[in-house]
Parts: sequence; structure tokens; C-alpha cells
Amino acid sequence: MIGIRELARHLDISIGTVSRALNGKADVNAETRKRVLEAASTLGYAPNQSGRSLRKGMTGLVGVIVPSDPEQTLVDSVFAGVLNGLRRFLSGQGLDLAIFLYVEAEEDAFSVLRRIAGRRLVDALIISQTLRSDPRIDYLLGTSLPFVAFGRSELEADHAFVDMDFDAAVKGALERLAALGHRRMAALVPAGELNYSHLIAEQFKATLDRLGLPHEAGAVHRCSRGESGGYEAADALLAEPDVPTAVITADRKLAIGLYKRLNEAGLTPGRDMSVICVNCDAQAQFLSPVLSSYQADLPMLGQELGKALQAALAEAKTGLPVAEFPRILMPMRYVEGGSL
Repeated sequence: MIGIRELARHLDISIGTVSRALNGKADVNAETRKRVLEAASTLGYAPNQSGRSLRKGMTGLVGVIVPSDPEQTLVDSVFAGVLNGLRRFLSGQGLDLAIFLYVEAEEDAFSVLRRIAGRRLVDALIISQTLRSDPRIDYLLGTSLPFVAFGRSELEADHAFVDMDFDAAVKGALERLAALGHRRMAALVPAGELNYSHLIAEQFKATLDRLGLPHEAGAVHRCSRGESGGYEAADALLAEPDVPTAVITADRKLAIGLYKRLNEAGLTPGRDMSVICVNCDAQAQFLSPVLSSYQADLPMLGQELGKALQAALAEAKTGLPVAEFPRILMPMRYVEGGSL
């Protein structure tokens, strides 16, 4: 590949003439334009994207900040499905997706965000794993950078978000378990300030109340994230005087850890303890027995993120305030497994 200087040198004409010919300007004669375009194609001319970005004030990039764990998959399967749908949607809009990975044990999400936003590396941002009180949202609201949150927070300020309908999934899961006769239930959620953990925990308690079950009938166990968290939580559950007969998990990895500990104790999910995951993907089918779960259409969720981003970008481009930012809750469908 060559740049515009090398192309102009090869043709022995000015850089300005080459630039105008490449951009279809009317003040370049047809013969010169033909020479420039043919040479650009033959020699593999590639425009300098950073220079074009400076002139246009746009990069053509949408950034998404993704936490990763170097000891596991860089991006979990749920987020990978969302990113795939988002990428396809943005491609149709002439935009590219830039993924910024950071290791949670080494750097916090807010520092990464400030660096990306401060350097204006992208035209818009999508932030994920929203916290109950998320300083990133406050920060972005104070900038001119358009953004969408993948997840809700307690912040009442108007901004676009797309999230899964965890409330409906938890209600549906507990109603199914209660209909099967379960009265001692537990919920496993990641510890910390992730907002979806709080949403699941709060809806768990509210639904038990609505079903007329006493508070001692259910308990929320906050555990470390990942399979190890599910394993440790299961160990604690099995040590209780009254072991729960049913458990809902906030994600598939917690369910995997739970399965492993139950198997070690000679117990079988679905026979000795019912298990439902309220935030899962198609990988649930590879557990034995197949994990009963609530699943969102992940590529569609990614497309909805892209559509919400369009509204934020339109406001930034026109300067006209959006009448109402998209605030979307994606439904999740129940997928029957063998774990009930």
C-alpha cells in the first residue's frame, strides 16, 4: 500500500490535484482523474485514516469497553453474541466497532473510559457492566461524547440504555419453582456493585413476598464471580441445616460451579436440587442435565444497542436534543432443560 505523497510522486503531479481527483472534485479534468484512479488501484493506495478523521472531525468508530479475565475467555459467550449483533448493525451504517479490552485485576473501567474519551479515539461509546451508582455515566453526561449503556443504573439522568428484563426472568423462575412445590429457595448473584446483581436480588425477595412465602424460605448468596463463585456458594448451601431445594443463578458460570459441587456431593441437579439460570445463553445445552434458563436474543440485543446509539449520535450531530432517549428492556424467553 502507498500513501497520497507516493501516489503524487509516481504520477508527477501535485498532492492537491491527486486529493481533488480522488474526492471527485469538478476542477480536475477527466483524463487526470482517470490516471489518478487507475494508479491508485494498481499501486494499492490507502488513505490516511487519521488525517481524514482530523479533517472530518469523525473517526467512523464506535468503541465498546469490555472487561476481560486473562485466566479465562477474553470475552464471555453472552457478550460475544451481543457484540456480533452490534457489529453487523454498525457495518450497515458505515461504522466500525472498536473493542477496548482491559483486565479488571489491573485497571478499573473508569480509568479506561477517561483515557478513551479524553483522546477522542471514537465517535461514540458503549459502556457495559453498569454499576448501581456508576461514575462513568456521570462523567459521560458531562462530555459531548455520545454514549449508550449496556445495562441500567440508579441514575435518573436521561440517557440511552439497553438491558435485559431481569425482573420478568426472576418472577418467572420463582413462579415455576413454587408451582413445583419448592418452599426453600436460594439465589446466587455476583458480589459487588454490578447493577444486575442488585436487580435480581431485589426481585427475588419481592417475588417471594408476592407468592406469600416467608422470608426464611429464600436467601440471596453474594459470591465471587465465575465458576469458583458458584462452587463456593454451593458448598455453603450444602452446609446449611435446611438445604435449599431450588436455586436460581445470575449467570451460567455460577451454575457450572454449582453443578460441580453438587456432583461431588453425589447429588444431581434436577433430581436433588432444581436449578434455573436467569441470564444465560445457548451454552446451557452443554451442561448435563441441560440447564433450564432464561435467554435473550443476543444478536438482537446488539442491534438494539446500535439503534439506541443512532439516537445519541443524531443529537450530537444536529445539536438538537432528542425528545426521548431509548430505554429498552429486552425480553428473555424460558428454555426448558432437565435441571428442574
